[in-house]
Amino acid sequence: MIIVGELKFLMERYTFRTLFDEVRSQKSDFFRVNFYGILATLLILPLPMMIPLLIDEILLDHPGKITALIGGIFGDVPKWAYVAIMMFVVIVMRYGSFLAQNKKNLYAAKVTQRVNYQLRHRILSHLEQVSLGEYESLKVGGIASKTVNDVESIGSFTEHMTTQFISALLMSIGVIGILLWMNWMLALLVFLLYPVFLGFPRLLGRRTGELMRQKHEAYDSYHNLLNEVMELFIQVRASNQEQNFFQRMLGHAKKIEETSVAYNYKSSVAASASALLTNMALDIFRLFGIIAVAYSDLSIGLMIAFLFYLSTMAGPIQQLMGAVLGYHNTKPALDRINQILSLEKEPNYPQLIDPFKDVGTTSIELKNITFAYGNGVEVLHNVSLVAQKGKKVALIGPSGSGKTTLAQMMVGFYPVHSGEVLYDGIPIEKIGLPIIRGNVALMLQQSLFFNDTIRMNLTLSKEKNDEEIHAALKAAQLDSFIRKLENGLDTRIGKNGVRLSGGQRQRLAIARLILSDPKIIIFDEATSAMDNATEFYLYDTLKTFMEGRTTIIIAHRTTTIKQADYIYLIRAGEVAAEGTFDQMVSWGVIVEDFDKNEE
Repeated sequence: MIIVGELKFLMERYTFRTLFDEVRSQKSDFFRVNFYGILATLLILPLPMMIPLLIDEILLDHPGKITALIGGIFGDVPKWAYVAIMMFVVIVMRYGSFLAQNKKNLYAAKVTQRVNYQLRHRILSHLEQVSLGEYESLKVGGIASKTVNDVESIGSFTEHMTTQFISALLMSIGVIGILLWMNWMLALLVFLLYPVFLGFPRLLGRRTGELMRQKHEAYDSYHNLLNEVMELFIQVRASNQEQNFFQRMLGHAKKIEETSVAYNYKSSVAASASALLTNMALDIFRLFGIIAVAYSDLSIGLMIAFLFYLSTMAGPIQQLMGAVLGYHNTKPALDRINQILSLEKEPNYPQLIDPFKDVGTTSIELKNITFAYGNGVEVLHNVSLVAQKGKKVALIGPSGSGKTTLAQMMVGFYPVHSGEVLYDGIPIEKIGLPIIRGNVALMLQQSLFFNDTIRMNLTLSKEKNDEEIHAALKAAQLDSFIRKLENGLDTRIGKNGVRLSGGQRQRLAIARLILSDPKIIIFDEATSAMDNATEFYLYDTLKTFMEGRTTIIIAHRTTTIKQADYIYLIRAGEVAAEGTFDQMVSWGVIVEDFDKNEE
């Protein structure tokens, strides 16, 4: 089970503010990202000015601060020595910036991947608690796409913001400050045009964000259909519909192509337009620099440094523009993640009383149960029934009468609209669903299996020794078959147990139930794939296991119903009759071909 308490941020809706809070929560790594980012920026920031200043001070014989500093340390040295010393300083500073940049990227990667993990943790924690009604409408492929592609999109935006945004902003501020010191008029011109650089991609970002949303929707549709076709491939092939379904998938693939082309084109246009605008502005600034040299006291060396800084500034501007575009492209991913986080959860009942503690079994009582799926028509109407402690109770009736729904309500798959579900007289609202499901085993007619080994499907990854496993298989009449397999318990059974027969799958499910050692058992048509003789022998074998355990049996066959101590006839969502087997027979409710008549 996922421990929800491990996740610090539990707000249901995931926003950019949530993302920022999760980044900041990693105080140590986030501090290192900023520290090394600032250090890398400070080391690289003076470099465009250092060599151009030597042009004024060495080539044009205008001694200044650099020559004075070098002379003060090394004394009177030749001109080539000034250049060599400056070259050494520049190389050291660039290498230092390189090391700091790598450190920043390392800790930024840690921050980003931790954010990705926390987001997936949040999604899985929510899915763990989603109500069964919501699960039935989920598209598995879409969920997979959201937990992979959308989380990666958000992670990419986070990485961009942590590795580039702060450094780009700091570099831009530093460059503007130096430009103001060099020539305030030119710097002011840069300052006035700067907002244009950031405003332009904002307009483009809105369009690319919408195209990103359409692209993700196309991927979702493709993944959903692909997943369903692969899950039901046997049925598709048996119906000779492979061409139909794969043509539909090709249609979705074509939609992915179209939306991807549109998004990639618009994104490249946005990036190219930003680069074009930046380079045009730099060309204008260079021309103004030449004018400033001609009509002001700006030296040639400072003009070269000014132009170097303008070129240096192009990178940070592009990074800030990328952040604006990334913001708009990430919004659709956040919206899709929030679609998952908005799914309704099943009730979280407090675990106040445990009626199963220190007892072998308990009674079950349904009192005045009324229920409808969603906002639909009621399928259960004021149903009341009791299974006394240690007794076997059968629920009979035609298909669609509500028997399976009653069984699922006993384990809390669906909350009742009115009425109570009681264990030893205690309502499930006081017991808690984890306690109930840890002690009550529901075996469905269509048992589901992982595409894994027999051992894994029996234990569901719990620790069980081979002796326990084979004892359960023997009780389910499957042990001799398993022992004949080349790999025994480590034999893989294929997608949903496709390599086993229907009867073998049901026996495997019964063995899994026995291995879980429940205190209450609910069989929902659990032996329908077996013939009468096999079913009778199986229940006879299970007598010892079922002895003393409260058991609910949903069945049609009279051979199964005869084993019950008490019987309820469910028809049209109501209890139509109840009594012992003999009473039901005497009233004409049960006859030898009951299952045929009811069907």
